[in-house]
Amino acid sequence: MEISNLNESTAKLVIKREVKPKRRLKKERWIGWMFIVPGLLFHILAVTLPAVMSLYLPFTEWNGLNTPKFIGLRNFIEAFQDSIVWTAFLNNIKWAAFWITIPITLAFVLAHLLRKVKRGQTLYQATYFSTSIITVTVAGQIWFWIYNPFSGVNFYLDKVGLKFLEWPGLTIPALALFSVLIADMWKGFGTNVIWLLAAMTQMDPSLEEAAKMDGAGRVKIMWHVIVPQLRPTLTIIVLLTMLGSFGAFEMVYVMTNGGPAHVTETLSTYFYNLSTTGRRAGYASAVALFQMFVAIIIIAVYAYLTKKKGWEV
Repeated sequence: MEISNLNESTAKLVIKREVKPKRRLKKERWIGWMFIVPGLLFHILAVTLPAVMSLYLPFTEWNGLNTPKFIGLRNFIEAFQDSIVWTAFLNNIKWAAFWITIPITLAFVLAHLLRKVKRGQTLYQATYFSTSIITVTVAGQIWFWIYNPFSGVNFYLDKVGLKFLEWPGLTIPALALFSVLIADMWKGFGTNVIWLLAAMTQMDPSLEEAAKMDGAGRVKIMWHVIVPQLRPTLTIIVLLTMLGSFGAFEMVYVMTNGGPAHVTETLSTYFYNLSTTGRRAGYASAVALFQMFVAIIIIAVYAYLTKKKGWEV
């Protein structure tokens, strides 16, 4: 009898021990949800719903104020016939072609030279990176003043008799986009230098020493030893550069707002102006969706190269 009572009390104690952790676990889960739900609701309202609407609005006629009216594919048909869309798309391609050639090449050369510097390297790094911490608005205004023919650098060059050094900048449509690109390169050039320099410090120096012992010249060492080791970093830089090029907005908006006569227009500035001053938010959404498809294609090519071609990053 005493043994049975002892077994019953032991069983109750075991049950209590099992029930207590379960209750505590449920309480902890509710506490976790209390922390998650506010942020989740904000994300749904600020990100998920606008993303869903961005897939619907391109098929509507909407000025940003009234109720969107469904019109099917008319916005897309108009976009493919819009010469400004193709001008903006071509400018985005020029933007990407410029950034993945001249700035990256110069950043590679400067990073390689900085790697050889033993004294004062930190000062050089800070100097090159200093322009990257300047806001786009300030950088754009600086270069807008430089290009100003009435109060900028050109004005003072003309006064001191150095007119042959003047750069027409934004006054000539054929040079306007290139002038904005120079300003944008000055703003973001230092970031690539720092990335490449950081990658170069992780390289194996014994490979270069072995190549020198085999009689390889500087060009061969650069192409067959240094570049292959930097391929993961270069791949990421090129990917981010291309994505950033097809989303170029800030520097163009600050300096030219797409002018003169849309020669510096990009897809981002065009659909922004359409949705604000133009009051054609539905059509602007169609242009923005086209821009998103371009970004998806770039990411898909990158994924193919990394998975199918073995471009490990």
